[in-house]
Amino acid sequence: MKRFDIVTLESPNRAPLRIEGFLFGEENSKGASIAIVGAMSGDHINQLYVASGLVEYLRIKEEEGKIIGKILIIPAVNAYALNMGEKNWPLDKTDLNMMFPGYHQGETTQRIAARLFDTLKGYKYGVILEGRRDQGMCLPYVKLIKSGYEDLECVKDLGISFIHYRPYEPIETAMLQYNWQLWETKAFSIVFGKNGAIDHNDSDEVHTSLVRFLSKRGLLEHTVFEGRTSNIIDPHNMTLLKASRAGIFISKIRCDTHVEKGEKLGKIIDALTGKRVEDIIAPCEGIVTCQYSHPLIFQNSIAFRIASIE
Repeated sequence: MKRFDIVTLESPNRAPLRIEGFLFGEENSKGASIAIVGAMSGDHINQLYVASGLVEYLRIKEEEGKIIGKILIIPAVNAYALNMGEKNWPLDKTDLNMMFPGYHQGETTQRIAARLFDTLKGYKYGVILEGRRDQGMCLPYVKLIKSGYEDLECVKDLGISFIHYRPYEPIETAMLQYNWQLWETKAFSIVFGKNGAIDHNDSDEVHTSLVRFLSKRGLLEHTVFEGRTSNIIDPHNMTLLKASRAGIFISKIRCDTHVEKGEKLGKIIDALTGKRVEDIIAPCEGIVTCQYSHPLIFQNSIAFRIASIE
């Protein structure tokens, strides 16, 4: 294992903040290569947990001589936010995953993104461990955007139940996945968990999926069980249930629940009087893939997402 600094930020009043990489296998290997990027936000604790656990797992496998290709793990990109307990870069509140491909002469986060992107170029596969960008918790799913350089078939080797395969939105042209794909890396994101906490079941599933992917793609000599058959979901297969009222949100189900049309999923009660102001009813049959995770919900917030088959 080679441990090295990708970015070092000096500070006048504390130890330097470092973004570190962990490289396994031969640096100049002609075999397959993959880079896995962990927490880009200060509340992506699940993502940090999975990435750091993978570092220890691969360290042992390397000692056993099981690494075939070249594997790079970057457990945390936004080390400053993790240290300060904030979501975004603490000094200017910018989102690091909106800074790609970066600019070496720009603001701090642009420079970090540029240095990171220089390190990531040239890898055959790229995996981004992501948390949700809202107050939600979700089943692990793959987010694969259509840039013209994506590889849907390789993503199926993860064995994750759902692949959200959709056109990119204009805002995503500043994100890592889109830019990585433009440089001909087969990049995708795995979105999972609840921000700011560790979900051991989801984290274990993602860890197992990554090991399965490494094995099937010829990067790791290790026999694995087959995963699930992936369901390809596009935006037309997703039903969003929004809260019509603000209040205290109470869910009656959990993610991964199969629900029928007309089934009661939860309710909202008035935060001051305790009166029930809304029952949230499933408008279709499907699997609940995501739900609101905060006890107080705002009007028009997405309470549930249901994946269905047309």
